[in-house]
Amino acid sequence: MSLSSFLTNIYLRYRFKPKPGAAIDVAKTREKITRMLRYQSHLPADITFTSVTASAGLCAAAWFQAAQSDRTILYFHGGGYFFCSIESHKPVCAYLSRVARAKVCSVDYRLAPEHAYPAAVEDALAWYQELLKTSLANKIIVAGDSAGGGLAMACLLAARKAGLPMPAAAVLFSPWVDLACEGASMQTQANADVMFSPDSLPKAAALYLQGTPAKNELASPLYADLQGLPPLQIFASRHEVLLDDATRLHQAALNAGVSSTLILESNLPHVWPTMVNLPEARISLRQAAGFIKEQSKG
Repeated sequence: MSLSSFLTNIYLRYRFKPKPGAAIDVAKTREKITRMLRYQSHLPADITFTSVTASAGLCAAAWFQAAQSDRTILYFHGGGYFFCSIESHKPVCAYLSRVARAKVCSVDYRLAPEHAYPAAVEDALAWYQELLKTSLANKIIVAGDSAGGGLAMACLLAARKAGLPMPAAAVLFSPWVDLACEGASMQTQANADVMFSPDSLPKAAALYLQGTPAKNELASPLYADLQGLPPLQIFASRHEVLLDDATRLHQAALNAGVSSTLILESNLPHVWPTMVNLPEARISLRQAAGFIKEQSKG
């Protein structure tokens, strides 16, 4: 583990991880993220950034484009479905654009509790349909982290239900795919996880679900039939409470005949690939880029 990751773990444990039993304060959580963004580095000079305002049928989004872009990544940010944004995930989208030689469309999907399920899924599917107007499906990769990883899976399922062609692949960083929060790692990794307490995720799920059953397949894709989905690449830390979301999704995909690659790392925080200042993040993003290029080369 690098010194940067060691220090990041300490910071997250003592400045970010909620205390057990603490209620979620949506406004304060969003404000905390806004404060953290003050220290975010500027976009690299070689990346073009273009905002897209919301229009009829489409939520706002943003494009990140490197000089050479041979494919398109549809990216969904994490944040428990109630915080984070295009702004918070600029570094990872920019880095992916460069190393994967891709245009990255980062979706500013509607957030809970103002917009409950299925608003985020509707936004995700609408943008996938929009990309299909100008890109071949085999040149599109769906990606996301945490809740955004779950949303990426939901997008695939919704696209399959709508009879749309599947994208080339999906890349998932610590995906949250079980809003029932029944993975054993929710308890076994409770102390090791530097970002979440076991009771914080069910509270976030309740903000998003607002009465929808937690095992609804478009809210919790782990419980869906995964047949016919494209190849998956899944990253997770062995020391996070969502470890079992990743491992169970990987196994469910294999059981359904879907190609799936699971990459586990130790002593790293939840969604570390999005923290591009960490050397481990850059290694993982280059792994993801290799997978993306291979799956979309046709």
